Amino acid sequence: MGIGDSLTKLFWLCVVCVLVVVFGLCGWIYHQSNKIDSLNAEIKTHKQTINTQSNTIKKLKADVEYNKQLTFELSKAEAEARSKSNEIIKSIPKQIKESEAFNTNAPDNIINFLRE
Repeated sequence: MGIGDSLTKLFWLCVVCVLVVVFGLCGWIYHQSNKIDSLNAEIKTHKQTINTQSNTIKKLKADVEYNKQLTFELSKAEAEARSKSNEIIKSIPKQIKESEAFNTNAPDNIINFLRE
């Protein structure tokens, strides 16, 4: 066995090592590429979820504002009605308030009608 044979074996060993490294790197790159594609798909799904939730939040905020406005209007209407009924009660003369007719219980059907 001469120096030429040893160099040939060393050359082929180096070639095999380089091929193993190249194929290993190619496999690692392929794996990373698949992983990146998977993560990109996951990011796309998360973006869609965020957009959907953002739109839902916007709608809920608009609903809250609408409900606040309705509550304010109802409170205002109730206060006005209470004020008017208080004015009416205050406008009744004292002798009528002390009369027997004023202090008599009303029939049930009238009370139910007024409650509605």
